Amino acid sequence: MKKIYFCLSVLSFLAIASCSSTKNAEASNLKEELTQKNRGNVTLLNQIRQLPGITLQGGVPVLNKTANTINSFDNPEPLYILNDYIIGSSFRSVDQLVDNFNIKKIELLTGADASFYGTRGSKGVIKITTL
Repeated sequence: MKKIYFCLSVLSFLAIASCSSTKNAEASNLKEELTQKNRGNVTLLNQIRQLPGITLQGGVPVLNKTANTINSFDNPEPLYILNDYIIGSSFRSVDQLVDNFNIKKIELLTGADASFYGTRGSKGVIKITTL
């Protein structure tokens, strides 16, 4: 009799566990689907502004460390890389090339990571990957 109760309790535990794992998988799939659908609702500027260390100066994103540069003639914008191609240091040109719905990932590179791009990466690098 104890074996039957034990088997029933194990079977009910397995059924509950499998249901909860299925619900978790469905919830994560739903979250991912909603994120993909809402991706186009957020502009490229706002997506970049959400990166840590980014501020706006003159309506374009710059890194906090370069926002306070003394030389006003120097362009404070970071270097933009789109799908591993160097675009330049102009947010407006990148904004014209990128469709918000196709953005997969945006990365901010500073310091040693940005040094891969030489002196052009001295003000930081924003890497944008699209679908």
